[in-house]
Amino acid sequence: MRRLLLALAAAGLALLLAGYWGATRDPVVTRYRLALPSLERPLRLVHLSDIHGSPWDMPEARIARIVAQANALRPDIVVITGDFHASKLIDLPMRLEDSLRPLTALKAPLGVWSVPGNHDQPYWTRVVMRRFGLRLLAGTLADVGPVQIAGADDLIMGQDSIAGFRRTAQGAAPGKPLIGLVHEPVLWRHLPANVALLLAGHTHGGQIVGLGDLRMGPFYRQHRRGLFRNRAGQTLIVSAGIGTTWVPLRLGAPAEIVVVELVPQASGRKSGTDR
Repeated sequence: MRRLLLALAAAGLALLLAGYWGATRDPVVTRYRLALPSLERPLRLVHLSDIHGSPWDMPEARIARIVAQANALRPDIVVITGDFHASKLIDLPMRLEDSLRPLTALKAPLGVWSVPGNHDQPYWTRVVMRRFGLRLLAGTLADVGPVQIAGADDLIMGQDSIAGFRRTAQGAAPGKPLIGLVHEPVLWRHLPANVALLLAGHTHGGQIVGLGDLRMGPFYRQHRRGLFRNRAGQTLIVSAGIGTTWVPLRLGAPAEIVVVELVPQASGRKSGTDR
């Protein structure tokens, strides 16, 4: 019995160490290629999500390293789909300013655009982001030249998210691709018809595969991460994010930076995707 207990303890410790390594290693880079109608030239979009700044696994220095990794991908546009702040069961103090300051070093000629998440306090997140000059789209629309970006407020912490997102999309100019930014991918169920691409996070890819599914509903289990398409030809990409929630562990769901190569759609063809 003693040997069994020691073996179980050793296995548990090994899992904890593997999970912490998974939570603190450099994110993998996941690439997609998507043809968009009305797009006039190729664009590279880099998508970050779920930073969850925390001394446990996402201190300011690590966020800065991930920013450097994102910049090395030479994006035309950077988007961040929420959850900047910590969310652990037991968390050490870390100011929101320390999570956001490294993001000011992100470089993209068409800008860095964000939406809030369910762990982002509505008032203070907006105040600090304005202080750092970071652009937050929460029920607002931005025309960045080749594309338009519509951002949704958070479903939990925000106000009137679904109706607000629809109103925002209605204000987009026709004849130019519209990209939607949301935190919770469940807004995919309410997607306006003119949104060609929806980018989301929130799921952490399950974070701890198996255990992570226990707290997810059916929709999130089916849209844990990856690329999805509906019958109308619209595309959803869900990122596993870069940080962690509840505990600073990742097993079977590596952190990721998503790169989407957007290309003009060839005449006479439907929008398509390749991994």
